[in-house]
Amino acid sequence: MKTTCLIFIGLTLVLTACEITVVEPRYDARDKVVGSYQLEEYSQTYRSYTRYSVYIRKSGFGYGANEVAIENFYGTGIDVYATVVADRLTIPLQIVNGYEVEGAGTIYFDELRLTYRVRDTYTRSSPDYCEARAWW
Repeated sequence: MKTTCLIFIGLTLVLTACEITVVEPRYDARDKVVGSYQLEEYSQTYRSYTRYSVYIRKSGFGYGANEVAIENFYGTGIDVYATVVADRLTIPLQIVNGYEVEGAGTIYFDELRLTYRVRDTYTRSSPDYCEARAWW
């Protein structure tokens, strides 16, 4: 009986002395899209192609931890904010320097595909519906 009790106490001490720590890697979906891109944009409204560079950077922390900024959006030098969840990018409705913008995109390996609508609020022009392909 004493040996069983001593073995039990010994095992209890050994097992409580071990500490198991599980470290889960931090994953940030924005890492897939951050960087410089060459963008080819097709305007369905004007039926024309345009090429320009954009830069995507992380912009949100805490609550907006999935937010990115797209610099030089629409080739106009404006910064548009978007959210990244998994392989989807969403540009919520926003007005930046007189441009009303909204859209969505998909991330494929080294390519970003976007569809969006841009309207100049100063001239009250018709919306420009665009499709774009960006790669780095």
